[in-house]
This record gives sequence, structure tokens and C-alpha cells, in this order.
Amino acid sequence: MIRYFIRRSRGEEFQAIASPPEGEVWIRGDHVDDADLQMLSKTYTLDINILRDVLDAHELPRVEKKNDGTYVFVRTIQRDKHGRASTAPVLLAVRGSVFATLSSRETPSTASTHQSVAQHLDDSVGLLLATFVSILSDYEFLMQHTAQNIHDTGRRLRSHEVTNDDFIRFVTVEDNLNEYKMNLAAMLVVAERLRTEYGNGHTEAIDDILLYIRQLLVAIESYSQSVLSIRNAYGTIANNVLNMRMKTLTVLTVLIALPNVVYGMYGMNVGLPFQHEQWVYFVILLFSLAIVFLVFAIGRKRGIF
Repeated sequence: MIRYFIRRSRGEEFQAIASPPEGEVWIRGDHVDDADLQMLSKTYTLDINILRDVLDAHELPRVEKKNDGTYVFVRTIQRDKHGRASTAPVLLAVRGSVFATLSSRETPSTASTHQSVAQHLDDSVGLLLATFVSILSDYEFLMQHTAQNIHDTGRRLRSHEVTNDDFIRFVTVEDNLNEYKMNLAAMLVVAERLRTEYGNGHTEAIDDILLYIRQLLVAIESYSQSVLSIRNAYGTIANNVLNMRMKTLTVLTVLIALPNVVYGMYGMNVGLPFQHEQWVYFVILLFSLAIVFLVFAIGRKRGIF
């Protein structure tokens, strides 16, 4: 679906209109298809071959210039119901006073978000940079949600409430972090290219974008290290608990086996001392218990168990 927005003067909010206007316009296209792209190419003299690249779900962030137009591919991000982050290409196209935001799916940043950022900007390049920042804000929002998941798991680790499900979710968390890192690193290169193209009039804005992306990348490294630390800590705790349990089982096995030695000797089908005396059973029982407590006392004293 293609929507068109114009504003009558600088500083005013964009107003939606029904038909494609001439002159200064902001075009927003969600779920665009080839027919939409061909129409935009004819109306605003945009390169159709580059526009069609937005339909490729695996298109990577890049910058292209052709016929006085600048085409910036970035990747917007969303989170599905299972918590996995998924990305899709978004084309930010600038040609003269025309600015277009095109995507093959619904972009998470709403028109009002762009308007609130862009209403004080003076040109189409400013709109492009504002949209770029808005897309980066979506990454920051999802990263904060991921960081909260990591923090909650780390807090439960201190109370020994971490379950296997937490570490299964860590697989999703790490996949998301890798997705964030890969796309943000590519968009950092895009921002550096934009600084080369538009550094004269928009240096401060582009430098802010570069700083923003670098901060997000540093945060991703911190989150990845937290995940690794939690996993290592849980692995150490699990190994220690397993060792303690094996030690306990070994002690119980030894203590249970000791009386069986005595019982086995007096269970042989041969003549034994005092075998006809009634008090022998209690003597054997007390003797077995004495051996068990003696071995236990010696083991405790020497730190064996």
C-alpha cells in the first residue's frame, strides 16, 4: 500500500493525501509489490531495478547513487510471538525533494514517529536521516527487552531457580544478538557512506547516527558477555552439584556395603561360632553398626566425606 504525505510549510506536520503529488513529497510504501514499484518509478523517475531489490528478503544494507538519486537499503527489525527477531529490507530513496520509504512488509515505525522527528527538518535528506534514526530506535527497544531477559535469568541463577527452559531461551537470545550485530554493523558502513555523500550539510546529524550505532554495538558485546558468564556460572554450579551428589551416593554405597560383609559371613551354610546362641544376632547387628559409624567417623575426620 502506497501513501503520500506533504506539508505546506517548514515546521508543520505532514498531511496525508490520496493521489501522488508533484514536488516535495514523502512516500511511504508497506507491502509493496512490483506494480507499486513500477508506478513510483514512472511518476518520480526512480530506478526500477534498484527499487525491485527491496522485494528480496535477504537484501543487505548498502548505498547506491544513480541518476541524481540516492538509494539507501537498511533492515528494519521486528519480534515474533516466539521472541525471535526477524528483519526485512527497507529502501530509503531520495531524489530531489522526493523521499520514499519502501518495504515488502509492514514497517514497525509508524508515520507519526517519523513526523515527530522530521517536522523540524528542512529537506529530503533530513527525512532520510530521521527515518534511519527511527529504525535504529526499534533495534534499541528490542535490545532492551533482550537485556531484561538476560538480567532475569542471571537473577534466578543466584537463587538456583534456573531451568533448562532458560538456557533454551538463551539460544534465541544469542540468535537475536547475532542478528542485531550483523545488521547494525552493516548499517554502520551505510552511515559512514552517507557521511561521505552528505557530510557538508548534515555532518552533525550523521555523526550522531554513527555514535548511536557504535553504542548499540558496544551494548550487544556486553549482552553477549553476560550470556556467556551466566552459562559458565551455571555450568560450574551444575558440575559442583553433580560432584556432591556422586560423593553422597558413594558414601552411602560404602556404608551400606559394610554390614553386608558381616551378614554374608554369617549367612554361609557352614558351622559358625555361637550359631546356636540367641544373643548372637544382636551382637552381629551392633558390631555391624559399630563398623559403619567407625568408618563414617574416620572419613569425616580426614575430610573424605
